[in-house]
Amino acid sequence: MKKYKVIFAVSLTAFASATVSAQIKENSYAIVNVVTGKVLRIKDANSQDGTPIVSYSPVNWKCVTWDFQQTKDGAYRLKNLFSEKTLGPSNDGKRLEEQSIVNGSEEQVYELIPAGNDTYFIKQRKKGLFVTPADENGTVDEPVLLQVKKDSDIQKWRLREQHPTM
Repeated sequence: MKKYKVIFAVSLTAFASATVSAQIKENSYAIVNVVTGKVLRIKDANSQDGTPIVSYSPVNWKCVTWDFQQTKDGAYRLKNLFSEKTLGPSNDGKRLEEQSIVNGSEEQVYELIPAGNDTYFIKQRKKGLFVTPADENGTVDEPVLLQVKKDSDIQKWRLREQHPTM
């Protein structure tokens, strides 16, 4: 009897974890906040490690476009087309910043969790925190933070495919 319970629990766990993350077509996207309409951008298109990730007005530029690279387990590394670097948590773990890619780093891996109507929550894997604009009014160049899950649309994002030339 116990054997069947364990098998059922394992099967249920496998099913639950399989339905949590979204399958996104590997491609290049602007990441647009549902509430503010702003996109994720490297501040001032600076390519130095530690440069803050900020909210910015939607444009078809490389510095606001992210290449979604799927990991073996269905999560994603988001590589910026301009800097060829990725998103990671700051040293204090509260802000998103630009970082050189470190293969195998769980701090640079994100899960996209379906939130309905083609929107997603973006969860940083290692810390389990969610990508969140600092300013709900959409002020340009305000930092983007990593925060605990909120019961709010401010943590919902839409992907807009784009292929910029500049």
